[in-house]
Amino acid sequence: MTQFDLPVVRPKWFSWAQTILFGLWVPILFLIPFHGDYEAAGLVAGLFVGGAILGWFDQKWRDEETLQIWAGGFERGFLLLSLWFLAQRLWGDEWEPFPTLLTTLAIALLARYIIGLVVILSRQRLRLPPVRRDIWQYFAHWGIYATVLLHTIEAHPWAAISTGVSLILCGVSSGTWMIRHLRHPNARSHITMATQITLSRIVLAPVFIAVFFYDSDTDFSNNHLVFQVTALLIALASAISDWLDGYLARKWGEVTTLGKYLDPWSDKISTMTTFLCFLGTGWASVTIVALIFYRESAVETLRTLAAAEGEVISARRSGKWKTAIQIGAILAILTFACFDGILRDMHIVWAWWDLFFRMAPRILMWIVAMVTVASGVEYFYANRHLLKKHI
Repeated sequence: MTQFDLPVVRPKWFSWAQTILFGLWVPILFLIPFHGDYEAAGLVAGLFVGGAILGWFDQKWRDEETLQIWAGGFERGFLLLSLWFLAQRLWGDEWEPFPTLLTTLAIALLARYIIGLVVILSRQRLRLPPVRRDIWQYFAHWGIYATVLLHTIEAHPWAAISTGVSLILCGVSSGTWMIRHLRHPNARSHITMATQITLSRIVLAPVFIAVFFYDSDTDFSNNHLVFQVTALLIALASAISDWLDGYLARKWGEVTTLGKYLDPWSDKISTMTTFLCFLGTGWASVTIVALIFYRESAVETLRTLAAAEGEVISARRSGKWKTAIQIGAILAILTFACFDGILRDMHIVWAWWDLFFRMAPRILMWIVAMVTVASGVEYFYANRHLLKKHI
């Protein structure tokens, strides 16, 4: 019998076997928080072996049913939950160091699964064949199972080694999978790369809020150093993307009307989100944030008025300086906060640093507010002919 004569429909027992395996996740997720280590480890091992056996049988059926795609998604969701529960178990143990590597793996895996789901749904919408797994996908999947198993039985240092290896495999497998997806011409978005980078700043804004206030405490200094550094990296990524989208649009000749409108809007979404977080933690006053908000709203109103007259208000030098100073102040304040967090973790007390860190954020934010307001005044003065038509 050749592969073309093989059946294309999975038998009923296959779905029942998958259901039974999925049911094992319920006691696993219950046992992990309560240190039912060996029982949970036995169930995880059973899941892995059972899944491997079903995977071997599944080679006989060549169809790609939507049900099977969602079944694989549920399995990955349960794996992610188990990693998260293991990380939370270590967070609550005062004798254990913060599980930085395990938390990073859980966050990376969540991002990978979300992107994968979006890609799968987009390929179905475009009626493209699914991207089949390669060897790196299997290695990453097995590595995550091994990480869950080793962390469950607290097999140190093998658990940490497995976590690091799984993180690397997750990155490699994600890269190869996305490359195979993008190789199909119909899978490429019609939105330019520059505009996609612009949109990424809007997506990162709520992520920044979640990371900034991860511990549900308005005092950013009480947040764990891992999330302080993550907030700094998100702000740095937003700053780089602010320069990169314009550079690529000009270099590749992809300047679009959508990009022209989205770029300043995404800048304001990103910076105002950060300033609101600074307001919450005490680094900026209500007056400072209000002045910045009033300026941005007034200039946007002026742009709308110009558009109604058929004119386009291009970015002025003062506006570019304003944006650069805002980004510089944000990165400086977050860098100071990370350095302060390092000193706290090392139990180092410098009186001069405490005084500096109490004053520096407020001083920088006042500078930002004054430059922002001055830039707004310059915009209105340069476009006073528009106001004369309506006032």
